[in-house]
Amino acid sequence: MHSIGSASIVQVPTQVPVAEGETESVYPGDAWPAPYRGSKYSVRRLVRSGDRTQYRLVWARQDKLIHSPIPKGLIASLRESRPNITGSIRITSHREVLCKRLDTTGLWVPYYVGKLEGNLEFDGFELDPDLKLGQFWRGLHFKHGETWSVWTRRGNADYLYWSRKGMYFRSIHPYPKLCTLLREVRPRGGRIYITEHGHVWFNLTEQGTSYVYKNYIKQTISDDITEFRNEGSWDTLIESISERVNATKTRPLYLGHISEFGEPPRTYFDGNPFGQGTRNEDEDDEDGYHSKGYRGMRGG
Repeated sequence: MHSIGSASIVQVPTQVPVAEGETESVYPGDAWPAPYRGSKYSVRRLVRSGDRTQYRLVWARQDKLIHSPIPKGLIASLRESRPNITGSIRITSHREVLCKRLDTTGLWVPYYVGKLEGNLEFDGFELDPDLKLGQFWRGLHFKHGETWSVWTRRGNADYLYWSRKGMYFRSIHPYPKLCTLLREVRPRGGRIYITEHGHVWFNLTEQGTSYVYKNYIKQTISDDITEFRNEGSWDTLIESISERVNATKTRPLYLGHISEFGEPPRTYFDGNPFGQGTRNEDEDDEDGYHSKGYRGMRGG
């Protein structure tokens, strides 16, 4: 499943769950009735040679900007949802593209733009790779994927959870196979990331690896390092992995594809508690990396 740079945005409705097992149709240009979260990108207008300007899809890492061609149809789709083309966007694990628009109250309100088809492509990375458990994640290593958490607390019932302002929300359905696998590899549970291409990756330390998987993970990482050393095409990826390790003191590894465990997770809400908007355009409806909410999901 290697990326081929075939990404496009299609203006089709999506189905968002609401109370009592019902779903709501959301059309391009409609206000988004669910949490604003997912992989973080932005559309920027970059000055090229000869003072020409060009719109690009941008992923920001640390102090660097990595950009790629705009997916076909994205600019036209954005015009349906907000006056300004440039700004942040999110792409959910269901491939829904979201943006925010400044309303008359001075708040940034989320809107649905359309759905991603095909594969995004950033030079030096593979956003839709063919990997096995324990390999280094080949995609982007910051702000890539919806954040969910596997609890180790009693009564978790194998649901996936996420946190906003210290409050916990869970997936509609349980994910026993996914939760069991993560706990077998990383007994403390904790965060995972589900990307717009359905890939699940996670952070792992040597100390946090279970005894059962310790030798397997060590050998898998060693095989990756050997491959990286033998091919110069991995330089950009190696730099990004190193930045992730330095920032988090963990290694970004692959867990599997969400299709192995079920459909991408959803959370339903009675009403629209997230549609009021935020003061910042680039603000998500979830707690940050070091939040008490996510740390509180771990059993120890």
